Amino acid sequence: MNQIELQKVMNEIEAIINQLSECNYCKKGIDYESKKLLSELFKLKIEEACKIKKAS
Repeated sequence: MNQIELQKVMNEIEAIINQLSECNYCKKGIDYESKKLLSELFKLKIEEACKIKKAS
């Protein structure tokens, strides 16, 4: 996965995170710092999966 593909995936993930943070069902969205950490976690996991795939 190149940098452009990673950015496209991260944009989609961030859109999902934003939808979760504005949850109308529970009325308890997540704060900015939590959104940022969740986004970073997804990015790290995707990068890690790419490294494993390249190594095999």
